[in-house]
Amino acid sequence: MTGRGRVASLLGLCRPALVAAALGLLFSLAGAAAVARWEDRVNKIEFENAAETQSIVMQNGMNEYISRLEALRTLFESSNEGVTRSEFETFSGRLFERYPGLLRISWLPRISRNERAEYEAAAIGDGVSGYRIKTLDGNDLATAPQGEEYYPVFYSTQPKTSPVYGIDYMSMPGRSEVLARARDDDHITAIRTELYDRNGAGQLPNVLVIVPVYAKGTSRDTVADRRRNISGFVVGIFDLPLLMQAIRLRTGASPAVSVNVYQPFSARIVSLEDLLPDYASVSAAPQSMRDVARGRHWSGGLKIGDTDWQVRAVPTAGGPLETTYDRAGAVLTVGMLLTLSLSTYLMLASRNSRRLSLANRRVLELAQTDVLTGLPNRAFFLGRLDELNSRLTEGGASFSILMLDLDRFKNVNDSLGHGAGDALLRLVAQRLKSAIRATDVLARLGGDEFAIIQEGSEDQRASSTELAMRIARLVAEPFPLPGHRVEIGTSIGIAIAPDHGCDQEQLLKKADLALYRSKSAGRNCFTIYDEAMSAELEARNTLEGDLRDAIARCQLEVHYQSFMDASTGARRGFEALVRWRHPVRGLIPPDQFIALAEETGLIVPLGEFVLRRACADAAAWPSDLMVAVNLSPIQFKEADLFEVICAALRDSGLSPQRLEIEITESVLLERGTENHAFMERLKSIGIELALDDFGTGYSSLSYLTAFPFDKIKIDKSFIRNLTHQPRSSAIISSIVTLARGLDMSVTAEGVETQDEFERLKALGVNFAQGYLFGRPLPIDRIELDGSAAGSQRDAA
Repeated sequence: MTGRGRVASLLGLCRPALVAAALGLLFSLAGAAAVARWEDRVNKIEFENAAETQSIVMQNGMNEYISRLEALRTLFESSNEGVTRSEFETFSGRLFERYPGLLRISWLPRISRNERAEYEAAAIGDGVSGYRIKTLDGNDLATAPQGEEYYPVFYSTQPKTSPVYGIDYMSMPGRSEVLARARDDDHITAIRTELYDRNGAGQLPNVLVIVPVYAKGTSRDTVADRRRNISGFVVGIFDLPLLMQAIRLRTGASPAVSVNVYQPFSARIVSLEDLLPDYASVSAAPQSMRDVARGRHWSGGLKIGDTDWQVRAVPTAGGPLETTYDRAGAVLTVGMLLTLSLSTYLMLASRNSRRLSLANRRVLELAQTDVLTGLPNRAFFLGRLDELNSRLTEGGASFSILMLDLDRFKNVNDSLGHGAGDALLRLVAQRLKSAIRATDVLARLGGDEFAIIQEGSEDQRASSTELAMRIARLVAEPFPLPGHRVEIGTSIGIAIAPDHGCDQEQLLKKADLALYRSKSAGRNCFTIYDEAMSAELEARNTLEGDLRDAIARCQLEVHYQSFMDASTGARRGFEALVRWRHPVRGLIPPDQFIALAEETGLIVPLGEFVLRRACADAAAWPSDLMVAVNLSPIQFKEADLFEVICAALRDSGLSPQRLEIEITESVLLERGTENHAFMERLKSIGIELALDDFGTGYSSLSYLTAFPFDKIKIDKSFIRNLTHQPRSSAIISSIVTLARGLDMSVTAEGVETQDEFERLKALGVNFAQGYLFGRPLPIDRIELDGSAAGSQRDAA
């Protein structure tokens, strides 16, 4: 065989191998290129989803910090008698006890020109030495000039020696604009700020968050309303790097993604490319925006209040999300096994695609899920409600909204701690889920508030009522917590669409009104909304406004009812009773406005008015006549109550021995140690103490031995049954015997007949009071020289 033949034969033998080698090489190159593109695409999607997840986690963490500032706003807006410095410090300390990154929290009240001196004196009295309202003059602080109003730092978590106390934020450029924006828009605002430093060296980056607080029960519908009704601001200052690091550590952030947070864009930023981050999770990662933009990166935002910080993320160098093209190299090396390698890779790629789909779904779930209970959150609830409202306008089925608020949950949080409160919320969520159908929507709106959407029932009213009863029974059963058995309840408000409206805002508002009615009715019950609730709310608001005007315009009167010495028939003194002379409705009895005054905190100025008037009137009486004044439990919570009583005695010239303070048992149920010390102070200056309405409350005998009472006043309900109910006589006789053993006197209230009076004398009662001896009369109609008999004839 010639040489040419041998070559042809060799080529024939090797042709399949050569073709296979050529095809293998071609497919290897093509496969490697395809694999490289797939790796790059999959890596990009994985990275972007991981970065977006990190952004959502950081946003949720920031929202948690902001929500705790909002809890402080709720404290101020729900308080009837104001928040004291100690309450502010205790509450804010508990709120941020396990939340690093907070530099300080401050309360900035709205102070008018006329209130300035009073607030400065009050701060000094609270221990803030040398407190004055100040303004920033360069790097120094100077006393603020006279102005119409101020917003100074009044409460703060800083030590009381800190120079930040008194700084008027409204006088500081930059901060004043943010305060005005928060007030006018009723939004939480934020700015990147520099802390005050006497040496002029600010600590950047810090974030100042401002939460507007409006007066309780006032309107904030328009800008004018909000400017008029603003009562102050809750201000939080955060160390952004420390705060971001704490959020990432707490949530177990992935180290595969490096995150940089840049300050908000503003006119002061000259070059975005050279901008350095306020926070960088990895110091070795690219810092400036120019460096970040050169490689693979993800852009997003971190919303703090109404301001957006810029977020940039890059794959961590050497991390699992950095593209290395290992698979493409493996495919190129395998060569002739291209098909198997490619098939294997495609299988892995499919698995990766599935992972991406699951990750995307998880991101969506995190955005609409309450982390603590695993229930849908407010965003999901409102979205579902919008869907049902849209269907309703197109002829869809009716549905019900049930708003739930846990009763006595705050007691669990205060006594057992927030950990126990969180565990209780999870148990409540489990019970609520067991009470609803799969088609119902159960969501946690925040705090101890839950909501349910129930649809698909033929009789929606009956179904929602049955569900509310079932929930009330379930929640009322004891909850087992570690070392404790906790009993709570739930108040439920129900609104039904379309009967009560087809608009989301209307339905939620009416469900809230029904919830408020349930709470007012004694809690642990449910109420379905009716139109009378809106009218009652409007009437209550009107009556509250009229009562405020009445106190300001001195439309209140003090009437006096005498009480007699049962043994001699001599008049021993008068009880002061408040009356309201309304310009339109005439004389309004106390049972129609005292409860409202206690709810709104107006009982404090009202009670001080009665005390001062009674002392002033009694000072002109004969020296053997006493005056008795009732104190509300709300007044007992006032820190300056003792000074108010002393001032009333001093200004009127009335001897303390002629003043009798009447206290109900409800005062003794709370703050027992503090109240006992207060009562001892009253006794020390000669004031007599009487336990009022004895027998109608808990009637605990421990109160009589633990607290220094001089007198027991038997409630009129026992006197009313005296002549025809032998048990009433036995009870009164026992009370008289008990009082004698404790060296106390006894007064019987509500005596209306001579038979009752004679019976009470026989039982040993010391004093008697009631219509038999005279009705409550204004001071100008009291005959101080009249006899007891004359009083009885007048009453008749």
